[in-house]
Amino acid sequence: MEPYTLLIIARTQSLAKQLRGALAADEYVIRWAASSTEGLALEASPSLLLIELPPSGGARSVARLKRRFDSPILALVRASQSVPEDVDAQLPRSCRGQELVDSIESLLISHSPHMICVADMSLDPKSRRLQVNGTLRQLRPIACRILAMLMSKAGQTVPREELFRRIWHTTDGDNTRALDVHIAYLRRELEADPGRPRIIVTERGIGYRLQAPD
Repeated sequence: MEPYTLLIIARTQSLAKQLRGALAADEYVIRWAASSTEGLALEASPSLLLIELPPSGGARSVARLKRRFDSPILALVRASQSVPEDVDAQLPRSCRGQELVDSIESLLISHSPHMICVADMSLDPKSRRLQVNGTLRQLRPIACRILAMLMSKAGQTVPREELFRRIWHTTDGDNTRALDVHIAYLRRELEADPGRPRIIVTERGIGYRLQAPD
């Protein structure tokens, strides 16, 4: 999986150092610029911009950054500060580290070009991140591919043979046990009661159907 690139624009490197310690190095590349002018001069394709807004609000700088990179912008703001319209999400500067990480991951998912959405479920097959009612989960590779198929055909029964063909590129059913294991794993991730599934429903003798949660 290609890592996300985060461009952090802040007066000091403390925020960049904090996120380098909090985010997996193989999933995120952290770049830092001391000002919007420095950020605009970088040769980069950021997945997300994280900006500490100046006291003035920085509306012009934010607009220029949005035009230059066309990426979602998460702003850290002071109390009662006016926020530019090009900002996609905001947090107070005093936010906790985990709250910042959660907001970054949520914003990346909601702006992914690969997104599959069903009701309150949003899946980014590229990053294998699933968001359900605002809660983020990192899925295993094969389970993610199975869920992507089920979500893309929500409300329809997907035959087991089709899953074998599309996921394992076979039609002989040798992967029956593997499929059962991955379905059980997905139910543990999604269902309130995995023993009585209501989201990934078994159609006996046929396959599985994803029933969108209420």
